[in-house]
Amino acid sequence: LTAFDGRLASAFFLQARAMPPSLFRRKKKAEAVEAGPAADAPAGSSLAAYADVYSLERVSARDGPPSGSGGPSLRDRARQRLVSEVLGTLRAMPCGAVLLVDGVTMPVISSLFRVSELMEAGVHLVEHITMRGPDGNYLRRQQLTSLPALYFLTPSVESLGRLIDDFRNPKAPAYASAHLFFSSRVSDALVAKLKASPAMPRVRSFKEVHLEFSLREADLFAVSPSPGAPSALATLFRIDTDKPAKRARLHEVHKIGTSLATLFTTLGAAPIVRAATSAVAAAIACATQEKLDALDRAGALPAVEEAASGAPPPLLLVLDRAFDPLSPLLHEFTYQAMVHDLLPVAEGDRYRYTYVGNSGQSLSKEVLLNEADPLWLRYRHMHIADLTVELDADYKAFLRDNEASAGLASGNADLSEMAAGLRAMPKFQEAMGRWSLHISLVSELVSRYEAFGLEAAALLEQAMACGSSPDGKPCTSPLADLRSLLADDATARSPIDALRLLMVYVVTQEGIKPEVRRELFELAGIQPEDQVAILNLFHLNVNLTHGLKPPKPPQRKQPEPAVEPAASAAPVRESGYDVSRFTPPLRSLAQRALSGELSSDDFPYMRPHLAASAAATPTHEAAGLPSWATDAAAEPAGAAGGGGGGAP
Repeated sequence: LTAFDGRLASAFFLQARAMPPSLFRRKKKAEAVEAGPAADAPAGSSLAAYADVYSLERVSARDGPPSGSGGPSLRDRARQRLVSEVLGTLRAMPCGAVLLVDGVTMPVISSLFRVSELMEAGVHLVEHITMRGPDGNYLRRQQLTSLPALYFLTPSVESLGRLIDDFRNPKAPAYASAHLFFSSRVSDALVAKLKASPAMPRVRSFKEVHLEFSLREADLFAVSPSPGAPSALATLFRIDTDKPAKRARLHEVHKIGTSLATLFTTLGAAPIVRAATSAVAAAIACATQEKLDALDRAGALPAVEEAASGAPPPLLLVLDRAFDPLSPLLHEFTYQAMVHDLLPVAEGDRYRYTYVGNSGQSLSKEVLLNEADPLWLRYRHMHIADLTVELDADYKAFLRDNEASAGLASGNADLSEMAAGLRAMPKFQEAMGRWSLHISLVSELVSRYEAFGLEAAALLEQAMACGSSPDGKPCTSPLADLRSLLADDATARSPIDALRLLMVYVVTQEGIKPEVRRELFELAGIQPEDQVAILNLFHLNVNLTHGLKPPKPPQRKQPEPAVEPAASAAPVRESGYDVSRFTPPLRSLAQRALSGELSSDDFPYMRPHLAASAAATPTHEAAGLPSWATDAAAEPAGAAGGGGGGAP
């Protein structure tokens, strides 16, 4: 906080980077967005110098935004379940307890609670029982024989084995007693193993919690929370027929199905499950339905017909990446997407950036980009071109609202102003740190946008994806334009960006001739090991060779392709920026789902007898859906501003 003492003489003004006139051109008559330095900003002033005052803590439920439907968010619901079903046990333990988790449940806990919140609830220590050291052995844990232990584990052989090891020596147990909570159903074999183990005499309680997903945002969850787990994409789409590969695919399918089933246990509603007709999506949907049926038989899930307050049951629509291989390849220019695309963000939200300190030295700081930051919450879905203007205006408004504290920080305040400024200084310092962070981030994003030549790359991506130029002319020379762009040595284009361009070309142009592919690989400088990424598009039903059609899986009919050939033109946003015209097909699919227009041939029901009742489901206005869903169904597909791809 010393950055705000009286020695600072410079005023706090936003010095936005001057945008090139062509940057983020709007499609029609809208004005080009340019943000120049503030007129009253002293030369060389920068808020990055004051970035060392800001420190974020990991998000908890009270920091997250309310649910768009007006009810509790998914994070609120999950927290409440763990508080009542797991942490509530601590009320009977006046001395507190140790909480033990594994590789699956650790992300669940860390996404819902701060360490300080767990300590306030009576947890003295959180231990990861399956974590291994560099030598491959399990890390040693401190024995606390006087304290009870709360085990929140996934029902796996490894986790149960680690639990049993804690009590293998009856004369020297690791903990006084064990209260067992499992994230999903425990198999009969594991129950039998536990009953026959030396840990059984120490077990005081046993419960299946059915909560096996982690939260990335208040209403954004992940079904594969285990850190370091192999990519589900590679596991599910690989064509190996050996037993280990089949076993890995089956495990991944059931892991995702289990996570999805526990999601609806937390929501307290049984869904209607539908899926695309691709083999991967259908397998996951079938596994999810089986898990839901098992939960229903166990009484852990309300029946579809028992929806509260007459609300329609939720719809779970399972898709796989073959539905839309294009959107993740396109550059997206909303704030959050650019941060994750262009900056080194670790563990989903950790970012370390450098700034100049008070003495001119270069310093670095790690922050968390999550919902604990109100500015991140406000700006994360805004297009970067709009953000550069709005951030400037909002920051100046903030300074006007805090003149006393700003004057004190700059050393230009009289005694009365100093007194008022001192009273407000702590909150002002915290807020200034947030402004400093986001001004630094936006400046870095704009710098990289220019340095990496992303405007030219994005314009070509959009032309290929939409089948036309911004002025509506057909995209007739994508190959020549791609050659020209890849041959431009003046741009510091990364190999990944070159690879993405080639993949966009292959997807949108329905393949590429082998000799042309070799030429472009050499022109882009793509190494042989990276060229495999393009060849693997074959597994997503993308045609690799121009003039040939990809084979269709024999077992089921394929739905309509999500990405139309360039000649038929993909959906285009009528208002927006030239670099953000493409509309991901998931948007129109969601609109059709909300209006009950999905074909049962392309997206069959896992329980066909529910098709008739689903057809009579009330419209979204009566369903209490989040605001984004209501807006998406109400406006035409081309009316939304913002992103042009980058779907997860």
